[in-house]
Amino acid sequence: MADLITFPAKPRSRHARRAYQVHRLAPTGGVLTTCVITARNDGDAKRQAAGLIAGHHAELWASDRLVAVFGLFETPVAIAIRLLPDQPTPER
Repeated sequence: MADLITFPAKPRSRHARRAYQVHRLAPTGGVLTTCVITARNDGDAKRQAAGLIAGHHAELWASDRLVAVFGLFETPVAIAIRLLPDQPTPER
């Protein structure tokens, strides 16, 4: 059946652009601002985002995919990570 149906296929233009989100973060980890940019590819988006962050910590996202992280916090968010002991599960 699939051989009988043809779907019009539009080739992607070499000028096609996709949306990216730049989230500028506060030192506490909260979002200060969010900006939507359009770019041809990840490299183009990284160049644009680098010009927008003004030295702040920022993250560049393409939909639900983390593309890049820019800048550093003045103080680390976590200085150590340790496993918590196993907790008994309550009976229901």
